Amino acid sequence: MASHGTHEKPGRVLPASVAITAPPRHAAVPTHSATYDWGLATRVASTQSKHSRVTDLLLLTLAILLVAGGVVYGVSSLKPAAPSGSGVQYLDMSGNVVIPDDPEVQDPSYVQSADPQDFNGMRFKIPSRGLDVPLYQANVVDNVINPPGFTAAYVMRNIGVSLADAATGPVYVATHSVHLPGEAPGNYVIDPAQGTITVAIGAEIDVGNRVYSVVSSRILDKTDLASQADLWAPTPGMLVFITCLQSTSPSGYGADGHAKDNAIIIGKLVS
Repeated sequence: MASHGTHEKPGRVLPASVAITAPPRHAAVPTHSATYDWGLATRVASTQSKHSRVTDLLLLTLAILLVAGGVVYGVSSLKPAAPSGSGVQYLDMSGNVVIPDDPEVQDPSYVQSADPQDFNGMRFKIPSRGLDVPLYQANVVDNVINPPGFTAAYVMRNIGVSLADAATGPVYVATHSVHLPGEAPGNYVIDPAQGTITVAIGAEIDVGNRVYSVVSSRILDKTDLASQADLWAPTPGMLVFITCLQSTSPSGYGADGHAKDNAIIIGKLVS
């Protein structure tokens, strides 16, 4: 999904019929209900950092780098071939094999740096859209928000504030969307054919034990995301949920094959 400097690159999705049947240790287990424990890391962070004094500086650095990047690794093609190479392999919510074009995300050292961990079984839900997936936390790595997985939503632990401190500042959640016929959490909040966000104003978003209400949403060219000062301001009780806007039209992608736009949903803390 994104980094203040994320470089979004398309990947390939393989049909479920050729999906790996015995995922390696870091792979997401195929399931339609997405009720499994993704479990890349078995331990749960005992603490999350408080609103850091360096947050503003970090956000500034990320915002500068974001001009040249995107937000979430999308998937842009369906190829009936077995995955090649080695490293971490990923599945989407339907059990399709996702192969990002950027090999870094498949490097176990990248996954180790991102350090994804679950929130003791907590969930990320948007009831009006039928979205109910595991909630994880992960690090921004090298100023790039790129969650290592396609079946969960991720609180980015080293920007904004922790979920425990949600009332004091912004919480950033990132997830992937994938090109159809793939299925990832971000696909539940967008309409690729219409190029729109499908979550209504006032809709409920549950981030673990926190409840937010959607107050606005916007679609942004990725080069414009860094200039949205309100999204990076230390606003108490703000949720910024970011995914990639996939498209059914070639016009939705740049010459490099990357989706041009991001879908941004902003929420206000209710409880």
